[in-house]
Amino acid sequence: MPRFSLLRSRRWFGFTLIELLVVIAIIAILIGLLLPAVQKVREAAARMQSANNLKQMSLALHNMNDTNGVLPAMVGNYPTQGAGVGIQPVMLGTVQYFLLPYIEQNNSYLGISNGHAPIPSHFDSWYCTIGIKTYICPSDPTMPNSGLLDTGSPRFGTSYAPNEWVFNPQVYTAAGSHTQITGNNGASPNGQTTPFANIPRTFGDGTSNTIVWAEKFAVCGNATGNVATFYWGETGGACNRTGGQGGNGSIPGFYTTNLYQQKPNPFLNCNPCLLQAMTSGGIQVGMGDGSVRIVANSITASTWQFAITPNDGNVLGSNW
Repeated sequence: MPRFSLLRSRRWFGFTLIELLVVIAIIAILIGLLLPAVQKVREAAARMQSANNLKQMSLALHNMNDTNGVLPAMVGNYPTQGAGVGIQPVMLGTVQYFLLPYIEQNNSYLGISNGHAPIPSHFDSWYCTIGIKTYICPSDPTMPNSGLLDTGSPRFGTSYAPNEWVFNPQVYTAAGSHTQITGNNGASPNGQTTPFANIPRTFGDGTSNTIVWAEKFAVCGNATGNVATFYWGETGGACNRTGGQGGNGSIPGFYTTNLYQQKPNPFLNCNPCLLQAMTSGGIQVGMGDGSVRIVANSITASTWQFAITPNDGNVLGSNW
């Protein structure tokens, strides 16, 4: 009986409004402190994934070169000019199309080549109807997770641009000027530029001193409506140099003194003819030896140009 009375005499109180407000304020402060850290972790993870993609593509070039003894042009027949006539799969496409079997995407390579025939007995990588995860940078604000940029065809995009000076023929004069060997950019597969060089001959400055891939927004434009979309299998494009082959990633930003853009607004001040850095520290690039590095914003235009041209004999500057 006394025990029962003791229990009844206890009084239970809830939280007051002030106490609840204090708890909510503490939680809000903790969340505010935690979000930047979480964001940094996510950015680091995305940067690591992009670096892995660049490394895969760069190393795959060596496997491609060892297998065929030659590198492809930006767009054309591969491994030899006119190789597609009467052969399945027919070899007509971009660098990233030819790269598929060497990044464990042989089924995609065969499926695309056997799925469409825009020219009798020929197939074209323009029908890039399969999303390739390796070609998607998770830091690209313009790229959906699926990589699908054109729901009509459908066609899938890429967040990486190949270096045109590596994959298109070029001649270096004694004076140091650069002249590209032009090719026919017509509809006939046999009129496309033929493969032209292997890695030892192409990378005269050394594979560790030559950029082969770089990050680039998949969709890039400005407020006037000039928007470009980059598909990994499509040829053509308005940003190639005079006499160039064109194609996804065929951009003068890989040769001219115009440096890459640092995280521009994709639909306000983005230049489709330049590369775009997706992280605040600089732009990630894949090198000819398979390594990946972030090129800092402090790089000079001349050093950037020397790192792009693979056989000009120039030494990279100290800011590299």
